[in-house]
Amino acid sequence: MASQLLTALLVTAAFAAIAYALGMISRSGALGGLLVGTTLYASLGARGFAVLALFVIGGSLLTRLGYRSKQRTGTAQEHGGRRSARNALANCAVATSCSILAAATGSEALTAAFVASIGAAFADTAESEIGQLFSRTPRLITTLGKVPPGTDGAISMPGILAGAAAASLTAALGLSLGMLASPEHALLVAIAAFLGTVADSLIGALSPRVGNELTNVLCTLVAALLALILT
Repeated sequence: MASQLLTALLVTAAFAAIAYALGMISRSGALGGLLVGTTLYASLGARGFAVLALFVIGGSLLTRLGYRSKQRTGTAQEHGGRRSARNALANCAVATSCSILAAATGSEALTAAFVASIGAAFADTAESEIGQLFSRTPRLITTLGKVPPGTDGAISMPGILAGAAAASLTAALGLSLGMLASPEHALLVAIAAFLGTVADSLIGALSPRVGNELTNVLCTLVAALLALILT
């Protein structure tokens, strides 16, 4: 146990240092990522950490894609795209809880919930970053009326496709790593992850004052709960 925890700390520290050096995360993001990553690695091993790494790297690349164009429209991620500790905790608190419970119980359903929650966080980022970049006419999910890019609860076809792709990619990785029992389970996890982003959009449209961080927590929570039900 001690050796696994040490390995988790060393691997996560190295990853956080590289991510910080590449401008993916801020100093607080590095600390938050160190906490999250170490817990995930200690709980689910390298496989769980690989799923987290997919989200961190993929989300950062999508954030940087067309960053100057997003700046001109006022939709770019603040601080040059560097994610903070608040981002890390909001997106990964549910996944971290699932990983701890999965390690303690050996539950395959909780492992699936972990993958779904990370998939939802990745899908939500993909929908936001791609939708803001490639869609000129986003629509509010509740009324389908046209709204400015970056509006809480806004959806677009490019964003929806990107979100579905991110959710599917995360589930496929979970399947390839042996974290999901079958392709059918992977499909259900991908669906759960995508539906988490639908909940995110609905919450954003109906209660924009909730705030982005809490909305992200609810997005990943819905995905995890759906994965528990479906798998």
